[in-house]
Parts: sequence; C-alpha cells; structure tokens
Amino acid sequence: MKKITLYLILFILLLIFLPRFLINVKIECSSQLGDCPSDVVSQINYLNGKKMFFAKRKLKEILQNSYIVSEFSIQFKLPNILGIDLLIKKPIYAMKNKDANVYALIDSNGSVLATTDKTNLPSVIIEEGIPEIGNKITEKSLFALELVDGVGNMYQTRAGIVEKDTLLVDLPGPVRVLFPLVEAKKDVLLGSLRLIYSNIQGEDGKVLYSQIDMRYKNPVLR
Repeated sequence: MKKITLYLILFILLLIFLPRFLINVKIECSSQLGDCPSDVVSQINYLNGKKMFFAKRKLKEILQNSYIVSEFSIQFKLPNILGIDLLIKKPIYAMKNKDANVYALIDSNGSVLATTDKTNLPSVIIEEGIPEIGNKITEKSLFALELVDGVGNMYQTRAGIVEKDTLLVDLPGPVRVLFPLVEAKKDVLLGSLRLIYSNIQGEDGKVLYSQIDMRYKNPVLR
C-alpha cells in the first residue's frame, strides 16, 4: 500500500513538473492597449518553440527589465500556450530640445517611453539634449513638467520653456510666470500663483501686470 501511494505521488509530480521540460510553447502576448508593443514583441519572439521552463524563465527576465512594462503575468494554457498579459506604462508628459522637432514622451517617473513629432500632452522645451528611450530625464525637468501640468489644470496652459533653473509659462492675459526649479515645492508655487493671478485682474477682466516672478520668497509683479 505504501509503495502504491509513493508511486501515485511520483506520478502526480511528474504530471506537474515534466511538461515544463518537454513542451515547446507558443507565446501569446496582450496588454491593456490590445496588442503588445513592438519593442516587447521583438525581444520575446525568439522564445516561440522553446521549452516551457526555459521560455518562462527568459520571459520573466525580459519583462522585469523592460522600460515600458509596469506589471505582467504569465499563464500556461493547454495544450502549449504561454500567455502574457502586460500593463504598459503610459506617457503623461512630453519634452523636446529647443532646436529639435521631436518630442520625448515621458511617464510619471521621468522615463522616456517613446518619441513623436506632435503631442497634446503637457510639455516643456529645454536647452539640453533629451535622454534616449528607456532612460530618465533629470529631476529638474520632471519638476518643470509637473508644474506645467498643474498650471494646465488651472488655466488650460499646457506648455512651458526651461531656461537654466527657471520655468517660463504664459497665461491668458497675457502674463508670463517665472517659476524656480530648485529648492521649491510644487503645491506652494501653484497655490500662490492661483491667489496672485486672481488678485491682479481688474474689474474689466484685464490683467494688471505682464509678469509674475515666483522665484522670490515674496513674488514680484511687473
């Protein structure tokens, strides 16, 4: 009886683990956007027809190191399908060099995900070069993008220019706002701007000043 039980256990274990070393799998990939990005497909295509154990191990390695994948799951489906479900990072900002015509698309952590020649995303123009896809922008540039996004939520202005340690944003009026990009807090700057901007409008709706300089402890109006 004990031998039969032992053989049964061994048989079950073989059913569970042996297919990993015998089955040649077919990779099927999907994401919340539908198909998988071409960058991912190009990296995993060579795993089609490989043994399941090898393919699954390599897939985890590739997806964990992918700059465009936020989360992923891998599931085996009979008879030989290895299904991948990806959560792809989405760009929420854009940035370009002042002398270039191509925008880098940036996620919330500052990683460059792709490039495009036009965009409706909150954007800044900078003086230095743009990092390559997969790399991160500087903390200063990310802070500038976060400020532009905050200003856009208040006044529908979705673009700015970075000059050294200053962000320039033009608001309706017209009035130009100068933000500091070092030793500054986004919420404090945006809250102060809202208060100042509402107080410099005359009874006819015209703005009384052409510039709000937020780089000082006490903002300067010109």
